[in-house]
Amino acid sequence: MKRTLVALLLLTAVLIPISSAGAAKPEAKQIKILQKQVKVMQKQVKTLQKEIKTVNTEAMYGYVLGYVNIQATTCTLAVVADNFQATWKALDTAGITGAPFTALAATPQDDYGACSDAGITRQTGLGLPSWTAYDSLMNYLYGT
Repeated sequence: MKRTLVALLLLTAVLIPISSAGAAKPEAKQIKILQKQVKVMQKQVKTLQKEIKTVNTEAMYGYVLGYVNIQATTCTLAVVADNFQATWKALDTAGITGAPFTALAATPQDDYGACSDAGITRQTGLGLPSWTAYDSLMNYLYGT
């Protein structure tokens, strides 16, 4: 019985390191697989970060373009109103009756600072319509 017990203990002592060494191989393989996956994911993260930067840049350009569009539209409407008022004032001065030109041309249309922000000088209170503000607006929009 003692011999059997000693043989069993020796066999157990020999098999334990073999089984743990065999178990280490699958863990090492798993670590290598995980390391490869991490490298792939790091590349994906870099790609996504570049895409986010591009999207943020495009969004900023879109915002600026939208702001310029609103600013130009507001200023255009104010310049058109100025010319309508100058036309009404000229008609009123010429003695054409039948419409309240003076009342309509009394106050300039508010542009909420859009024209001055764009560097466009409005010509309010003129006796005749003028193209000067339109020229400034075109220069602002097309850079000529």
